[in-house]
Amino acid sequence: MPNIQTENYRTRDLAEAAVLTVMKRVLINIEKEGHICWFVFEDKVRCEQISHQFFFDTLLVNARDYHETLNRLKSRIFAK
Repeated sequence: MPNIQTENYRTRDLAEAAVLTVMKRVLINIEKEGHICWFVFEDKVRCEQISHQFFFDTLLVNARDYHETLNRLKSRIFAK
């Protein structure tokens, strides 16, 4: 049986988490470690591909969707 941790993708970057969410990656959990929040997503391989495109400026997303998702993630962080 594969280790579930190796199949998930974790990031503490809010902007990256918003992009992954807009790109329809499944957010499994938001884990708090002190003042740091980790966003945990399914499908590590696809998340890494999207992340690479995001950080190297080759990914296009709908600006309104991105903005709304960013605000929803912030709300979830501060609600916990």
